[in-house]
Amino acid sequence: MNKSKNFNLFLIDGQVTGRIKFTLSNWTGLAYKIPRAYLEKCKERQDLKQSGVYFLFGKNDNDEVEVYIGQAGIRKNGEGLLFRVLEHLKDATYFTEAVMLTTQNNSFGPTEISYLENKFTNMAIETDRYKLRNSNDPNPGNVTEEKESELEDFVEYSKMVLGVLGYKIFVPLLKSEKEQEQNEMVFYLSRKIKKSNQTIEAQCIKTNEGFVVLAGSMIEDIDAKSIPETIKELRLKCKNNNEIVGGKITKNYLFNSPSYAASFVLGINTNGRTDWKNKEGISLKELEERELQE
Repeated sequence: MNKSKNFNLFLIDGQVTGRIKFTLSNWTGLAYKIPRAYLEKCKERQDLKQSGVYFLFGKNDNDEVEVYIGQAGIRKNGEGLLFRVLEHLKDATYFTEAVMLTTQNNSFGPTEISYLENKFTNMAIETDRYKLRNSNDPNPGNVTEEKESELEDFVEYSKMVLGVLGYKIFVPLLKSEKEQEQNEMVFYLSRKIKKSNQTIEAQCIKTNEGFVVLAGSMIEDIDAKSIPETIKELRLKCKNNNEIVGGKITKNYLFNSPSYAASFVLGINTNGRTDWKNKEGISLKELEERELQE
């Protein structure tokens, strides 16, 4: 799956904010990304009357990204995926966009879509990028090992499709532990805070997306007045969600900048480029300046 891929995006309405049809060479799958306001316009699309799996994306009142994952089979009236998604328009929970996955040859039956719904749901829980709206763990169905192998290929391609469409729902914040051990971009922070009189120690990893503060890192309990408001809100949310236990965070957190990562840990407004250092004690700032000189 590390080979180059050729993705085909068709802008149905001629706009990047409109409906998008997605195909991939050598993949029997078919994907649609449809904004909520455009769902009614898709009623005549035959491939959306097929069976498949769908994702409903939105945000909750706390501005957290959420997703609902469901399946839809073909009904007696000939309707399938789109009809099921349209039913969700009546839900109390609001969604802004839907992504629907089906096949070009209409090959999914009840067993296949049950397996995929279960697989995607558990993958979303494991990755923990989106808050999952599903209240029940879907039945995985009973597939043969041959069929499972075929569906796993569909899953792998679907992960890429959703990522290209802008949803990193199945993209882990960090690589595997083995890859992390070989990662030279691990940084450490150790600083004594006057207000609490304790030394805060934390670790983060620089990734392609930003800086991930690792679970198990210490968090200063007291907020300084100068702390950025967004960081203050995140720290409070972590406390309210019991994601800080014994003064340490229980999950990984991604930040766009090293300074925001350091401010989150220390509870103050600070320069993360000088706070974060590698195992040799060289700051991120020094390392970046060396790279520019090479």
